[in-house]
Amino acid sequence: MKSLARRLKDLFFPPLQEFSFQTHSNVFLDYIRERVITGLLRLCVLFGSISVLVGTVALWQEQKWWGIILGNLSFVGVLFLAIKRQIPYKIRGAVLVILAYLFVLFSLSQEVNEFSYVPLFAFVVMTTLLTGRWGGIVAFFVSLGTLLWVNWRFTAGDVFFTQFMPSLTAPFSVILTVYTDWTFYAGIFLFTFWIYFDGFNLAWKRENRAMQLLYEERDRLAEAIAREHDLLEQLSQTHQQEIELSRLKSQIITTVSHEFRTPLTVINNSVELLTTYYEKFDAKKREAIQQRIDESVYYLTGLLQDASLVNKAYTQGFQANPVTMPLKGLAQRLKKDLLQETNDPPNIVFRYDQDDETAVCLDYDFAYQIIFSFLSNALKYSPPAESIVITLALAEQLTISVSDAGIGIAPDEAQQIWELFYRGHNTLNQRGLGLGLYLAKRMAHAMDGMVTAVSPGLDQGSTFSLHIPPRPC
Repeated sequence: MKSLARRLKDLFFPPLQEFSFQTHSNVFLDYIRERVITGLLRLCVLFGSISVLVGTVALWQEQKWWGIILGNLSFVGVLFLAIKRQIPYKIRGAVLVILAYLFVLFSLSQEVNEFSYVPLFAFVVMTTLLTGRWGGIVAFFVSLGTLLWVNWRFTAGDVFFTQFMPSLTAPFSVILTVYTDWTFYAGIFLFTFWIYFDGFNLAWKRENRAMQLLYEERDRLAEAIAREHDLLEQLSQTHQQEIELSRLKSQIITTVSHEFRTPLTVINNSVELLTTYYEKFDAKKREAIQQRIDESVYYLTGLLQDASLVNKAYTQGFQANPVTMPLKGLAQRLKKDLLQETNDPPNIVFRYDQDDETAVCLDYDFAYQIIFSFLSNALKYSPPAESIVITLALAEQLTISVSDAGIGIAPDEAQQIWELFYRGHNTLNQRGLGLGLYLAKRMAHAMDGMVTAVSPGLDQGSTFSLHIPPRPC
């Protein structure tokens, strides 16, 4: 039963076709108008078949042959247009409007009753719906002229007023004709609006969906713009980093090349002396020359190592690999490695709790590099007789400090000493590039720690410290 009802509905009301949102609006509106006209023609066939049949019987009894011919020819024409859907809808709509007007004109030329002007009103409305605004304007003036013509004929006595509503004692054929015609007019009028509203509903849903897609596209566009903006920022930062890295490499090359000259000159001169006067020099003299060569090689090795670490810090960054070790074991390992690297100076003092086995988490290589940098500066800028104290303490965090009695730090330079290539004004009489403290700061940050420098003033010593907060390994 439901299948039969669905087929009947599809027969008289063609199913709505889905359109993509890229379809032009004019194409969509043409489809709606074509669907309305097709449905209307099929409704005319449905209601008209009954109306024409009943009307033909009534006109046969009254022997109005022209009415029979006109009514049946109109029905056949409407049936043909309803079947031939491939005919352009504008032509079918125009033919339907013309047939409707001829039918109304024929009815009004025969008689006038209380419902005579209702078909004229329906004609104007339907013409507007089927052919658009200009067709409706033409239909309005045609109906107005028809109304004047009918009134003129009525005034002249050529058309007489006949009561449309028959009494219940009238012949059945007359009563059936009246109510059939009323059903035809009312049904066609109502179902025309029904089909139109169905199309409007589709257009409304399509518009809502299009707006939703527009909002989604706007959001996607905003996200794309934000991503493009972020990408542009990243590219700008990368470009700036490339510029900075290029400048840094140029500065490193220039500075290192300059610093290489003195130790290379020392090595070259020392080798020439040993080659030329080896036999004339005593063992003590030869040992002093060899020591100068070793010191120069050691300086060049450290210089290259620091330059390589600076390049790594800028290009790759430092990545800590923390391990867990007891405080006592850390102190003993640092003491052994630092003294071995610095040839065991007698003025270095280590202070730590030799019974503290508390586990600490840190990257030992980074910690060693940092403390070695602090210790190298302390040895370089402190009197040989003054003690240098290395302290390991564990409270809320691990603190490793290197304290000396050397040249100290000027108050206005306390923050600048951590910058790349910066050297205090009181350190310029010693060789150096200003790389060690910069690398110490970068390595400390890689361990989530920090470095500090405290000095009472110039020539009053200083204390450099590494602070590492507790963290799980």
